[in-house]
Amino acid sequence: MLNPGGGSPTLMSPADMQEGVASLSRGLYFKEASLDVTLSVLTEAAAQMSGVERVGIWALTDDHQELRCLERFERSSGRHQSGGGLSAKRFPRYFGGLRNESCIAADDVYAHPLTSELAVDYLQANRISAKLDTPIHIRGALQGVLTLEQVSTRQPWTAAHRMFAQAVANLVTLALVEYEANEARRQADLAQERMQAVFDASRDALLLADGDSGVILDANRQAERLFGCARNELVGKHQRQLHPAAEQSHNANEFICRVTGASGEAVTTEIQRCDGRVVPVRIETEVADISDGRRLALGIFREI
Repeated sequence: MLNPGGGSPTLMSPADMQEGVASLSRGLYFKEASLDVTLSVLTEAAAQMSGVERVGIWALTDDHQELRCLERFERSSGRHQSGGGLSAKRFPRYFGGLRNESCIAADDVYAHPLTSELAVDYLQANRISAKLDTPIHIRGALQGVLTLEQVSTRQPWTAAHRMFAQAVANLVTLALVEYEANEARRQADLAQERMQAVFDASRDALLLADGDSGVILDANRQAERLFGCARNELVGKHQRQLHPAAEQSHNANEFICRVTGASGEAVTTEIQRCDGRVVPVRIETEVADISDGRRLALGIFREI
């Protein structure tokens, strides 16, 4: 292991490293822990297992023009840090290496063709002597890099180092994918909540129906008032059942015309409330195609 001053890194045996990565995988709960906590656990564990002074996780910005440090652990001080960036325009050879190589194993960062350009801005400032950088890909695209860095003194990177770094990079990928999935779910839930709020706040009676079957899927508060019954009494009905028996067939045909685009005109008709009272209404219909090939029909009912 490195001493506090930054001596040569001494890895565990390959078997010990394999078991270390396996235990790390079992101990990480990507779905429960925050991304920050997960990345800090990974960098600290990787530094302790490998004996290198610094382990960092960097992510590409959306425009792929800069790497930003999400998490960095320094073993001698025990400190976790983040922040700082590397520009693709300033360091084109290094970025090209990340895109084209399985890893950048620089035993001497000042002599290696892909890392030497980092000398003044990054290597000297951080006293880095050797660098092992493993690209992180998500769905085949470069998204970041895991960095193992020796400080002050150096020894050559071995095949065991490379295998270890790749295993840790795979765990980082899993953490980032899980975070991305959680963010997508959170955004979808938020969008659904906002849509529901707008749906319920509308001054018009709104009924959402399956465009193909005509079954009512949702109803807002104004619809409850218009039809004189609770939402759960409306949901599950066929749209034709909203109308008096004598007009059900006609209105079912009108619904099909509006959903298929054969007619976009609003219709004037009658609905039958749950108490039996017949009420004249005007209905406008908006139709949306959704991702699984289904169509949704939003009926806007106004009493006349």
